[in-house]
Amino acid sequence: MDWLLVLCSLVHLFVCPFTKVEESFNLQAIHDILYHQTDIQEYDHLEFPGVVPRTFLGPLVVSVIAAPFVAVSRVLEFPKDVSLYLVRFALGALVLWPLLKLQKRIKGTLGKGTSDWFVLVTVSQFHFLFYLSRPLPNTMALPLVLFAYYYWLGQQHGKFIACSAAAILIFRGELAILLGLILLGELLTRRLSLSKTVFIAVPFGLLFLFLTVFVDSFFWQRLLWPEGEVLWYNVVLNKSGDWGTSPFLWYFYSAIPRAMGTSLALLPVGMFFERRVWPLVLPALFFVLAYSFLPHKELRFIIYVIPLLNIAVAAACSRLWENRTKGKWFALLALVAIGHLVANLVLTSFLLVVSRANYPGGEALFLLHKMEGRESNVTVHIDVLAAQTGISRFGHLHNNWMYDKTENLKPGSPELRMFSHLIVEAKSKHGYNLRPYAETHEIVAHIEGFSHIRSSYNHFPPIRIKTKPCLFILKNKYLPKEPDFSFTLRKHPVLNLRQDNVKSLHVRKTKKKFMDIVVAIFQRDCICQDCCKFLPLLTEGPTTEDI
Repeated sequence: MDWLLVLCSLVHLFVCPFTKVEESFNLQAIHDILYHQTDIQEYDHLEFPGVVPRTFLGPLVVSVIAAPFVAVSRVLEFPKDVSLYLVRFALGALVLWPLLKLQKRIKGTLGKGTSDWFVLVTVSQFHFLFYLSRPLPNTMALPLVLFAYYYWLGQQHGKFIACSAAAILIFRGELAILLGLILLGELLTRRLSLSKTVFIAVPFGLLFLFLTVFVDSFFWQRLLWPEGEVLWYNVVLNKSGDWGTSPFLWYFYSAIPRAMGTSLALLPVGMFFERRVWPLVLPALFFVLAYSFLPHKELRFIIYVIPLLNIAVAAACSRLWENRTKGKWFALLALVAIGHLVANLVLTSFLLVVSRANYPGGEALFLLHKMEGRESNVTVHIDVLAAQTGISRFGHLHNNWMYDKTENLKPGSPELRMFSHLIVEAKSKHGYNLRPYAETHEIVAHIEGFSHIRSSYNHFPPIRIKTKPCLFILKNKYLPKEPDFSFTLRKHPVLNLRQDNVKSLHVRKTKKKFMDIVVAIFQRDCICQDCCKFLPLLTEGPTTEDI
């Protein structure tokens, strides 16, 4: 049944290929490692660092796996967005590997029936496979957590402690609660001694702490421990609530029911029939309870507990299915086990359709590329909503286009009038944000995003997904002959040339001789893709002082 997990994860990937702002750091980091390698000054995180720093170790591992496939796609001249699929597939494979090993471990400890039902239950649910290939910080930690489960169930305590230390110190500090509870259970049952724990944990802890500080200090250009700063921000300063708060029990009445679907009803059944799942379920529930004290809550924060809870559900389904021949009531209960999978699949299909409508930014840039083809004079400004809902550097397909995300520009400002195209947030074509462009731009397309769900008993299906306009693509009707993008030079290595002279140049804020600059441009790829159309103007003979 391994192929079911792979197939369903691919369905999620291809239906919703774009990513959101929560995934932007890891995705942009993977892009920069693949395309810029050691040229750190061109990395996106130096321009958009985010609220707290994140580790580069996850993106590094994914990049190493994806690099050969990305290299082949570049040789074959596939569009750049193919690399996005390859990168997400590499991450998905990195999570599926320990998940499949965990399934084999379940087979050895709880039986083949529970193992098979574990796969069926997992593929029927939406959120775990949806997140499996998404470059979220939580997903980056997920392979190590699954390996920790695998080694724990096999009583390989040394490897369990090593995986736990890496997951906690490098990726997600809150995992100390979940994995610490599991470790505490091993200590209390005397399957593991305290002296052995210390003997293994201390050197591995120091090793992984040194590794993350060493690697991330290089990429961030300052001495730091990323996960330490995250813990300080979220726990000590308690700033996580700045991004929204939820009630204390939100994980129990909202997140877990949505993640598990109808499988949640079978969780207590599994705990009743199979007492061996109690050591798996209890640490998971206590982790969720402890994590509920943080005010900011998201389902992805507790994604690690879903496999543990699904093992209990699988145990229930296996027992109900095995007893199906013992009588009519048992046969009916077996149908309940099958029926809950069908209900989950219906819910998953519905949520997948809803999710596809949540990435209007990616759809907008894809549509713009389709409309303009390889036109060489395209300069597009991407507003905040578009950048947060699907646009990444993997979507920058053409080397002769300029893609800009400069923030805090006033609608209709002279700076925005320099661009040939704008992707603008607006609720309608008469929206406030579009009024300044009524005379100067034309609306060439609009993209709709998810709005709400409407139920109507007069239609089939009775539930309908409603969308609404959220992004508009505008085309400049009066593009300046000599657009001035000097306001972007603080971020882009743009050679912004005029017919009479070189106006300005930004190359790592260092002074270079004119010929050195020419050589540098021809030896490297331009990030903003704007300088290529100005290169012929170099023959106009600017002086060194003009640069």
